[in-house]
Order: sequence, then structure tokens, then C-alpha cells
Amino acid sequence: MAPIGGGPPVGSSNSFTGTAQALEIAGKRHVYAYSGTFAASESVQTLFNFTSPGSGYIVATLTVTAPIRMTAANITVGTTRGYQLDFNGQTVGLYKVESFNEDMPSDSQIQILIPPFTAVVLTCIDSDDDANMLGTANITGRIYRD
Repeated sequence: MAPIGGGPPVGSSNSFTGTAQALEIAGKRHVYAYSGTFAASESVQTLFNFTSPGSGYIVATLTVTAPIRMTAANITVGTTRGYQLDFNGQTVGLYKVESFNEDMPSDSQIQILIPPFTAVVLTCIDSDDDANMLGTANITGRIYRD
């Protein structure tokens, strides 16, 4: 079955094919999108850009993380990241995570419901530019058909 939004095709085994801005379908009911790691940037980055299938609505969890350095010597170094979730060009969610002062969550899990035929765009922006500070975003969920 092909992914929604133009990502790499899902093989007949429905195994993980890699990261993409697309929503992929595993089996008949499960969906996922994985951003992979991306560096902190003061410029807006688009992480997901897809249209949901018309065959049902999606109940999912959006997980977003703040950037961190994945080395023991610098694991305490971090920054602040803001995420914006848009449905059909309208902002439906704004989320902020940070990994600098350790006084805010460094990740967030958000429950979302995506209607059929909905253009979904997730973007982020950081308080710093740093190619060594990495974060991720993931959507995992299930399609419910009428």
C-alpha cells in the first residue's frame, strides 16, 4: 500500500521504510510518520506535510521533542523549540518544549484527531542555530473507518 503524501512506498511486508514528510499506512488500520533527527534552526522547518486519507478519521499521538546533544559531555546543553500544527491552513496547535533550563518538559505527547481529506503541516523553529542539537517528531495512530 502506498503512503499518503508522496513518501517512499510501503512494501508488501509493511516494514519501516525510513523517514518522510508523508503519512504511511501499516496494515489496514495503523498510520505513522517519523521525522528522523533534525538540527536546531532559527529558520522554520517543515517536518510533516501530507493530506489524510479520505477513508476515515485518524486518532493519533503527536510526539515532539526539544533538541539535545547526544554526547555524554554535552547532554545538559539544550535550547527551546516551538512547534505549529496546521490543518487545512489553520493553526490548531502550538507547542513549546525546551532542553536548556530543565524547568519545562523536553518532550510532549499530544492527542490529535485528524479528519478525512485534511492537509496536515507540522513546522518548528528553535531559539538557536546548532547543527549538533537534534530533535524528533513522530505521529503514530489508527484509522477509524465508518
